[in-house]
Amino acid sequence: MNHLKIKVGHYYMLTCESTRLVCAVLYGFERGKNKEVYTLRIFDGKRDVELPVMESTFDRWVREGRVTEISVEDALAFAFPPA
Repeated sequence: MNHLKIKVGHYYMLTCESTRLVCAVLYGFERGKNKEVYTLRIFDGKRDVELPVMESTFDRWVREGRVTEISVEDALAFAFPPA
């Protein structure tokens, strides 16, 4: 069982069907009305978008094997492939 936890400042590869997306966790809230909500910046190779995700949703993706942590170098290589 994978025990990967969402962390601000880390990069992850999210696999949805046959599509791979790289996402960066920009910030998260630990208290208040938005508790356990994180903002992901998702790159698909052509554009990027920011969206909120609850920690429970991220944990479900990890359990399903759809999320892996990647390095900064891997994230940059995905976002800016060599010509």
